[in-house]
Amino acid sequence: MKNTHKRPVCAVLAAAVFAACILFTACGSEDSITIGSKQYTESILIGEMYAQLIEAKTDIKVVRKLNLGGTSVCMSALKEGEIDACPMYTGTLYNEVLGHELDDSVTSEKIQQICETEMQEQFGITVFEPQGQNNTYTLAVKASRQQELGAYSISDLAAVSDRLTFGADHIFYTRVYDGYDGLVKTYGLNFKDALKMDSSLLYEAVDSGDLDVVEVYSTDALLKKYELVCLEDDKGLFPPYEGVMTCRSDILETYPELKEIFNSLAGALDDDTVQGLNYQVDIEQKNVETVAKEFLSEHGYIG
Repeated sequence: MKNTHKRPVCAVLAAAVFAACILFTACGSEDSITIGSKQYTESILIGEMYAQLIEAKTDIKVVRKLNLGGTSVCMSALKEGEIDACPMYTGTLYNEVLGHELDDSVTSEKIQQICETEMQEQFGITVFEPQGQNNTYTLAVKASRQQELGAYSISDLAAVSDRLTFGADHIFYTRVYDGYDGLVKTYGLNFKDALKMDSSLLYEAVDSGDLDVVEVYSTDALLKKYELVCLEDDKGLFPPYEGVMTCRSDILETYPELKEIFNSLAGALDDDTVQGLNYQVDIEQKNVETVAKEFLSEHGYIG
């Protein structure tokens, strides 16, 4: 009789323990957040920074899905809940995601406000304060030639553009407002020649003297490597692409402590800083995790 009673009791106890384990595991899995990023260094690096901040300041586990893909891939992942947070850019959200036209009437403040409001209303996604970097189009020249050209702003090029060869990637020539046609019209430029080439070749071409002026992105690591300087966009042709963190709002309801963390880098990452961080990864071949940790530690964000 004892044996016949013991077996059911053991089975019940085992089932209870198994159920408890399942419950504990399920509860534990809830205390996690998945951070994604786009497929290039700057986005991966900033995603890693926020991951380390969360790990240092909370008990929330971070799952990394960095180097995920382009805007459409990351936005789809956010909307479907495959990731919970992702670094983005205001100009991208405003134009590509929300479908607004970019023109010279749009200020960075207006874009930020519209992004915050409409991303929340349409997708339930919170947009945080700008981190400081503006990864937009810019024109650059060799630092060693800047005085010779007398070019410190894009307007300065008008007096010498007929003696200069310009280069940009293929996409720049297809953009309606802030591409090549808009550039020469806005600034009254008349380049001797305008060439199309892959982005990776632009830097080598301007370094060798085959090009005089190139279109690049303002936080590119190669600007530092090839000793180029960016010209001031004094007529505001290129719209702002300010870096911001985005996060699903339902996740913020579950973990309200994340709000402070996702705003903690506001204003901390200007163009020169991000360019230097990208340089460490792309040119010096340092590990992303190491570069992120060193920056956060040096500036007192983590111990």
